[in-house]
Amino acid sequence: MKFDVSVVIPVYNAAGFIRTAVESALMQPEVKEVILVEDASPDGSLAECEKLVAEYPLLRLYRHPEGANRGAGASRNLCMEKAGNEYISFLDADDYFLPERFSETFSVFQKYPDADGVYEAIGFAWGDPEESRLYTINRPVPPTALFRHLIRGTYGHFSTVGLTIKKSLLRKAGVFDTTLRLHQDSELWLRFAFHGRLYPGIIHKPVAIARRHDNNRIVHANMKSRLQFWAVAFAHFRRQPIPAWDRVLISWKYAKFKSENQGGNFILEFVGTMAAWQRNNGR
Repeated sequence: MKFDVSVVIPVYNAAGFIRTAVESALMQPEVKEVILVEDASPDGSLAECEKLVAEYPLLRLYRHPEGANRGAGASRNLCMEKAGNEYISFLDADDYFLPERFSETFSVFQKYPDADGVYEAIGFAWGDPEESRLYTINRPVPPTALFRHLIRGTYGHFSTVGLTIKKSLLRKAGVFDTTLRLHQDSELWLRFAFHGRLYPGIIHKPVAIARRHDNNRIVHANMKSRLQFWAVAFAHFRRQPIPAWDRVLISWKYAKFKSENQGGNFILEFVGTMAAWQRNNGR
């Protein structure tokens, strides 16, 4: 069983970070290619990417048609489309892998032949990486229970840069929803957990560091972006045979953010979302 990994990196306004990200990926022996999609950055990221491509033969660089800015979701989708290996790992351009990033990942895939992906802990660092805050699912969760716990946040969550998947999972669960400019990763992880089987790897210490700074997209998350996230999640999962309490919870969250954003009545919104779910499923 070969464990050859393609690392996908969307690049936007990361001229000062991208070299560290790329080199942290290339130092991993399991990584056989790093795919960059430069998303029309105004800060010189494209020039920096071109320098790196000239230095490292395992690096591949793409842009969207006509050099358009399409957002992180579309950039990751293009990266995954171009990936030449069965295993795909995610990295953001301002983050970096720690040494031996994949030391446990392959073992999990070997142990569980039905595994579609492995999630692991990362560190969130605002400054000194030694003072990073662990971001993880804080206990092993069986794949069959992961979806339920993710929508509840029972044991925490995993991050984009802590996830490695088989490319075949995309055929089951789909790709990033490009209508979402924020939270598109969290929405896809719900679909991955529902349609696939994700197992924990290293969850007690970080395998990567995610830098937090004022230019991070997630810093700009707000009530409207959360409403958009739950609207997309509701639209997808209302068509799926999920347990009743999960239907109630997703409907509740969608109705909550919709009423708060649009000044509606929460009870009426909640009743309406549940009724729509029942009509869609014929019960």
